[in-house]
Amino acid sequence: MQRVKPKRKLSQRAAILILVLILAAIGSLVWLVSSLFREKPTTVVTAAKMPCPYSDNIRAFGKNLLYYDGLNIHCISSSGTVRWSFQVGPNAGFDCDDTTVAAWTGSTIYILDQNGDSSYNDSLGEEIQFARVGKQYVGAVIGKTETPRLVVKDHQGAHMDEEADAYNNLILLDLGFYGPNGQYMWTLALDVFGTAANTVMNTFEVGKMNTGQVSLGEPITYSVLYENNKLRVINTRKMLTFDYRGAQDLSASVLVYGWRLLDTEVPERGDALLLFAPTSQTENLFDITSLRLLSGAKDKRFTMPANCVGATVWNKTIYAFSKDQMFRAGLNDTRFSAFTLPLENPATELIGTLTDGKAIVACGEEVYVLTLPQGYTVSNEGR
Repeated sequence: MQRVKPKRKLSQRAAILILVLILAAIGSLVWLVSSLFREKPTTVVTAAKMPCPYSDNIRAFGKNLLYYDGLNIHCISSSGTVRWSFQVGPNAGFDCDDTTVAAWTGSTIYILDQNGDSSYNDSLGEEIQFARVGKQYVGAVIGKTETPRLVVKDHQGAHMDEEADAYNNLILLDLGFYGPNGQYMWTLALDVFGTAANTVMNTFEVGKMNTGQVSLGEPITYSVLYENNKLRVINTRKMLTFDYRGAQDLSASVLVYGWRLLDTEVPERGDALLLFAPTSQTENLFDITSLRLLSGAKDKRFTMPANCVGATVWNKTIYAFSKDQMFRAGLNDTRFSAFTLPLENPATELIGTLTDGKAIVACGEEVYVLTLPQGYTVSNEGR
């Protein structure tokens, strides 16, 4: 009778090694299959010509752009298709965020959704100077240039708040909404009746109370940004920091004299990115050779490969445009990557950036939407 030899059992170490190799092979296969189907980063620049001439009445509107032709507001997709049009009449102004539009002419205001449907239109009783859109509310400045009134409506037109006493003998310059749900509001006003010009910032909780008033002094304040529960107030000399009630954090001031803010990106979490260029290179025609990026404790400078007509920050990446090239650099990059612009004529101005990674660029009287090429190391967080 022939004797059968028993099979040798694998050692525990060999079994673990084989299991690890099998799991690694499965992981590689899953990665390979998923990479075939996931969206690839854009590595080339494409251009789509817009059916509107260049003007100051073009705004980024989410993934689309808005254009006012002197009678109608048109919403145009990034491929150049007119999605909707709304007639507001002559001599109109408008403001928008990514989903809502406020337009006005004379004393009449219109509130439109992203599909161009009007949720409210009515007369506010006095001439509208300007209006601004927030997540929940629309604020309109009405009446005389000096001693105006501020009226706040929700997106359906319900009356939410009104303020006049705070602006006695002041000129209202700008306003905006902030907070997780846009429930707070800031305003900038100019006092020209004192011994020296002075900018005054007021903060409000809509429908409740004036939460604070701050004198900002003579330097011209031109931008207010909400980041990490703080208001960053930027003037021609410093970036100041306040809490939501208007109390200043003196330790968080940053000197920005000689630099002008070009663009910002505020993520849902983490520090905002603030992109500056030298003031002397942005006063008339843009001729930018240097950039400065502030983000949290970071303060980084960039020298451009060529003179640029504009720059933006999107998806934690800097993009700058010369007459015939686009330059890209991530936050940790030491040099810019260059891409040829597929345009027949030189780029003359960067108008704005759409939320899905496209830039609105003017070439003289023509307007194009360009894709922003992304690197493989860039995170997938949007603006």
